[in-house]
Amino acid sequence: MSSQYTEEEDKLISWFKDNYKNIIFGLLFGTSLVFGFKYYNDLNANKQYEMSLKYEEAIKDYQDKKYEKVMLLSEEYQASNPSNIYTSMVNLYVAKIYHDEGKYLESLNTLDFIIKNSSSKEMQMVANVRYSRILILQKKYNEAVQAFRDTLRLSPNFFEAYIGIGRAYINSDRNQDAIGPLKNAITINPGYTDSYERLGAAYQNLGQHDKALIPYI
Repeated sequence: MSSQYTEEEDKLISWFKDNYKNIIFGLLFGTSLVFGFKYYNDLNANKQYEMSLKYEEAIKDYQDKKYEKVMLLSEEYQASNPSNIYTSMVNLYVAKIYHDEGKYLESLNTLDFIIKNSSSKEMQMVANVRYSRILILQKKYNEAVQAFRDTLRLSPNFFEAYIGIGRAYINSDRNQDAIGPLKNAITINPGYTDSYERLGAAYQNLGQHDKALIPYI
């Protein structure tokens, strides 16, 4: 075997001599990225764990009617981790606190924060539905319908949004418009009785008494 380098080998060695510092730097940088990524993951996991513990405490506080503590945690999480799922879940409790106290504007604002900031589509959907129901309670039916449609853009088969649209239409005396959404809800989830009851009510309001009985059969 020849001890002499071939021309290609000579070029490779020459290139290595010229660039070995960059190669070593690259290896060190790559290693630091790997360990840095692991550190970041560990740090993030620890943060999630700490947030989960505080969330569990917040549930206990809510059950004990220590609502101020729940609201303080909500403010803390909104400021530090607005998109985190635990922030969304705490805010759902805060929205319910406001709702039960009749503070509908504050409840809507809390739910709107979830809708605009949460990284969880599921949390956005839940917040959207609750937001829409408050609008119905306030007799803001057109806004409620639009909010329910926003929910359907997130999840086209979310049957509760169709029921909500039907309910808003019935309450605003648009019974004919309510029929389509309610039928969609039944198609998606035929086992949910509320859809049949509201569809029957829509037909009843339209004076179509024979059709009003069909949903219950």
